[in-house]
Amino acid sequence: MKKLLYVLMAVFTLSLFTNNKTEAAAVWDEAVTIYGAGLEYDEKTRNSVAKLLNATDKDKTDYVYGQDTERYIGVRYDDTILFSSIRIIEKTSGGLNININETQGEITQISKETYQNALLTAGITDADVTIAAPHDVTGESALTGIYKAYEVQGEPIPEDRTQNAQDELHTITDITDENANKEGYSQEQLNKAITEIKITVINIINEGTDITEDDVRKIVDEKLAENGLEDVVTEDQKNRIIILIMNIKDSGVFTGETAEKILDSGKSFIGDITSSDAYKDAKEKAKELGKDIKDYANSEEGQGIWNSIKSFFQKIVDAIVGLFK
Repeated sequence: MKKLLYVLMAVFTLSLFTNNKTEAAAVWDEAVTIYGAGLEYDEKTRNSVAKLLNATDKDKTDYVYGQDTERYIGVRYDDTILFSSIRIIEKTSGGLNININETQGEITQISKETYQNALLTAGITDADVTIAAPHDVTGESALTGIYKAYEVQGEPIPEDRTQNAQDELHTITDITDENANKEGYSQEQLNKAITEIKITVINIINEGTDITEDDVRKIVDEKLAENGLEDVVTEDQKNRIIILIMNIKDSGVFTGETAEKILDSGKSFIGDITSSDAYKDAKEKAKELGKDIKDYANSEEGQGIWNSIKSFFQKIVDAIVGLFK
């Protein structure tokens, strides 16, 4: 009888976990489309952007205003210049998939990989996102739009996380601008290095080990070198990366279930980067310069991602099995 009671308790516990996930997914049965405020009173242009986003009449809809960019990313813009727009639907699994539709206008400042890295930092790990604009734009209102979509769905993202994500975006784009046309540098290399730094830090924390700024510095040095950037990224740029990683760590995103999802999404993200033409070009260029870029996905540490994920779920299984002892 006692064992039966334990079984029922275990099933009930699992059902709570499942029901919570189901309720969260149900909230996102409809996608959210967020337009830049510059489109609010321009129906013709807004409709053309809606087609680029594959928006439907069933979508929840809102706009990104200057007050939103100030709140979420710390920069105030005039409403009339905000044009980049997004459509997003969150999922319970499947990773973070970003599509930038540049049929009418390019996102000139933020790459797909940089968006992805920033969103993972904000804790957005499983969602389908489409970004578009009616003409060439920098793309910052699109990032704010993604955050606002969660607010529209009643699931606001903590502002310290959105600010860290914005700091990461600025760090990557600024370092890219500062190294423009420099041999041996590509934004893909830097995005891959920063993702690997996050993964390494999470794995160390998961082992129950405290991590200091000196530890992060060593990890940053190692990952920059493995991606052929040790002689390209300056000491000042390196310090900015270290400060960024420490701030993200302090936000708590490197622990718990979010960290496990970042590990999962991170491996997929690295795979996307390494299969891109831009990264392959960077790797070939590195060889020409007498360097080699480490294949992280097949490395011992890269495989450790899956060990961490398996460990997470093993803890759940062990907890349930423990009920029968």
